[in-house]
Amino acid sequence: MRIKVDIETGSMELPIDYRRKFLSYIKSAFEDYNQELYTELYEMGSSPKSFCFSIYFLPEVEIGKEEIILRSKRFTAWFTTPDILMGVHLINALMARRNKWFPLADCDNKLRTLSINNVQERPITANTALFRILSPIVIRDHDNKEMKKDWYYTYEDSEFEIIWKRNLKAELKNKFGRDVSSDINELQIKPIKLRKTVVRNYDIYIPCTIGNFILEGERYLLEYIYKAGIGSRRSLGFGCLDIV
Repeated sequence: MRIKVDIETGSMELPIDYRRKFLSYIKSAFEDYNQELYTELYEMGSSPKSFCFSIYFLPEVEIGKEEIILRSKRFTAWFTTPDILMGVHLINALMARRNKWFPLADCDNKLRTLSINNVQERPITANTALFRILSPIVIRDHDNKEMKKDWYYTYEDSEFEIIWKRNLKAELKNKFGRDVSSDINELQIKPIKLRKTVVRNYDIYIPCTIGNFILEGERYLLEYIYKAGIGSRRSLGFGCLDIV
């Protein structure tokens, strides 16, 4: 399910850590819409969320070191999810905010949702698809035992594909009612203008990957990745994809 949301800002300035601010807007929308759902999503530890999003700025934008200047005072948020019920919750939560101003946390700006549209998904009819990365891909290796530290990898690193596939196996362990590890092992990424970028998120500078790539593999996995996104921190505004 793909949802396009057009947003207006009260002023032209957005902090460079805009994903964090927009996430606070989403969280407060969920909290106002359904307290039980909000608690399940955000107050029960770091449970995975079944959606990802990306932010698209209209052309008249200036990106500085600390802030972004939106001369149009408009941007578009794209949400994708393989979970239809979650998509309905997202639409309902944001519909309740349509044409109403809400302040951004710790920021001298505010947001107003202008329109929400359910966009037709593109069918995947073969075992290959050309993807455009809408929001940077984060591949994270987390040490759960001693150091509690994160390591991040971009496509330039030899560990990129290894860690991605390992994390995907853990994510899909109980998703399809069978072990899909061998199908994940067979996935092949063919880069098209992939490159490294660094994104500031929660005051941490995260190495990420942007560009386009071809993914070959079982069609059901391509469809899942198209809808769920790819990599880590997807519900924080990373790893959102579209088909070219």
